Amino acid sequence: MRIRGVMKRPTYTLVSLCLLGGPLPCLADADASSSNTLAPVIVTEKPLNRAAELTPSEETSVVRVVTREQFDNTTTTLADTLSTQTGVQIRETGGLGSYSTVSIRGSTGKQVQVYLDGMLLNDPIYGGVDLSFYTLHDIAEIQVYPGNAPARYAQAGVGGVVAMESLGDDTRGETRINLGTGSFGTQRYGLFNSGGHDRFHYWLSLNRQQADNDFTYPNEPQWFNPVDGEESTRRNADVTQNDGSIKLGYQFNPARQLDALLQWSDKDKGIPSIQNWANNRARLNTEQQRAQLHYQDSGWLDGAVQSSHRLLVGETEETYRDLNGRVGTGTYDLRTQVNQVALNNTVAWQNANHQLSAAMDVAWYDMDQRDLLQQDPDTNRKRRFIASALSHEWHSDEDRLRTQLAIRQFNVNDESETVDGNNARTRTDTDERYRAWQMGTRWSATHFLWLYANLAQQVRVPTLVEQYGQQGLFIGNPNLEAEESRNGDISARLLLDRGHFEITGFQRRLDPAITAIYDARGVGRYINVEAEIEGVELEAQYDLLDSWTLTANATLQDSKNLSEQIADQQDKQLPGIYHRSGMLNSQWRMAPFTLDLTWRYDDELYYDSANLLKSDPRNTLDAALGWQHAWNAHSKTQVRIEITNITDQLYQDFNRFPSPGRGYFINLQQTL
Repeated sequence: MRIRGVMKRPTYTLVSLCLLGGPLPCLADADASSSNTLAPVIVTEKPLNRAAELTPSEETSVVRVVTREQFDNTTTTLADTLSTQTGVQIRETGGLGSYSTVSIRGSTGKQVQVYLDGMLLNDPIYGGVDLSFYTLHDIAEIQVYPGNAPARYAQAGVGGVVAMESLGDDTRGETRINLGTGSFGTQRYGLFNSGGHDRFHYWLSLNRQQADNDFTYPNEPQWFNPVDGEESTRRNADVTQNDGSIKLGYQFNPARQLDALLQWSDKDKGIPSIQNWANNRARLNTEQQRAQLHYQDSGWLDGAVQSSHRLLVGETEETYRDLNGRVGTGTYDLRTQVNQVALNNTVAWQNANHQLSAAMDVAWYDMDQRDLLQQDPDTNRKRRFIASALSHEWHSDEDRLRTQLAIRQFNVNDESETVDGNNARTRTDTDERYRAWQMGTRWSATHFLWLYANLAQQVRVPTLVEQYGQQGLFIGNPNLEAEESRNGDISARLLLDRGHFEITGFQRRLDPAITAIYDARGVGRYINVEAEIEGVELEAQYDLLDSWTLTANATLQDSKNLSEQIADQQDKQLPGIYHRSGMLNSQWRMAPFTLDLTWRYDDELYYDSANLLKSDPRNTLDAALGWQHAWNAHSKTQVRIEITNITDQLYQDFNRFPSPGRGYFINLQQTL
């Protein structure tokens, strides 16, 4: 049965004000008069540390780079920011701060590794990362590696890497205030301050985002709420998130530096139900603290050897309450605490045209979980993880040819409890070892044509829930094998005077893969299957005029479940993937204004493994108008007005979780 995801809405207008702003480098030279001089850029004498810093242009596979200018001065999350990138798909349950998962080249969210300053954010309990948790208020740059990732990311696996880098010491002497408001009760408040003296630098960032997410949508009684009539208002989908972070740095000399990053986040949100019940009170509160030390040294052997050393201590406390039983399969008052200690050490040796790199991640995770409504004892699980990587990179004298070869090894020790079909628990202690490899090359055939080729055998270790179950929700499968994937891609990049064109063909063969099956009670169990994904990515950017740029990308991919275990799923497309995606952006720069129009289209997504429930296309049009004015060398005002989903289309990334309709937002950023 086909779910009708695109329906006519009643005509209504939600006009609201929302104040946000961000630096627009394309306008930096627009006002050249002395009254509009931009703040100076501080340049420090600091050599590149190849063990800590990466240069995307030197990789043997294509890399997508998102700079802060592209998401600053917007009410956004990591999910929103990644949604326009080639080959990247984001699925959300609806509204700002709602649960969001990422897919790269047809991967699952668990297969994509997400990093912050070189440290992995994926936890071993559930595996995936809710991208809506990261509001990017303290992020300088995001790098997306859809294929082979550098050896520095020792735990890189099957589905690519998303790497966030926090702000550095290049924002000294700034104070910024951010304000925003908009449709669906959206509000944002932000404060940023940075400074330094001599070799010491710091910055402090505070951020608050909240939304009621009380959007309306046409109601279909058979799919949504049977008593709401023709129109429903989304209930219990509100979210409030507070974030704070501080970074302290000291440069001992141009080659040696120590940084400390402290982060705190508290997110409280309602969990909407499929039927949008009026008495649904389910809530999820997540509080996270992270402290990270980073020491880097570029001075070994007169700079030939460079090293990076990171220490992370983190704690996450999660409280989920559903006392009415309106979400899921029962009532819950669940408390989960995860403690993490991790070390990352990377060393790079540069010898003429060769670079040898070695990386090692050591991580300890302890999870305690208790449901206060159950008589069962607490669930305690532990994972000890050691990931190591060795890499050799070489480039020709004129840098026309580059090659890379890397090998990885993963050692995993788990102490956990297996949950069987009768909810009985048995303690287990396992040790496993896995290996992976990758190779790649980049050839500059001419000064305007670059060719890439990559091949890899990657591994994803099963999560603790996949392997050992979760009381009332999943049955354990201690015989579950790790996912193994043979990944390959070939790319061609054409460099033009006013832009570029890029085409990539990719294939991913998973044998074994991991998927969940469910019994009549709705209780799941993870099993191994076999699957294949292949496709083509297209990307182009061209400056039609000095003030007018067109950017476009498209992904066409096919997937197939090759397993013979379940007859109605064999040879069917994998669920949760849009198999046809496209984006077109037009940007006009007319100082002191910028205007963006962005059209996005996604189609051919199935909600279920048997391909019985197909979603309707996601077809949206967004517009944004930006303005900025530099009052003097230090003071600048930026305003950004956005209209999202202009056509007011209803779509459902997840079955029966409708999207917000047309939204209006205005944001202000004042730099003092």
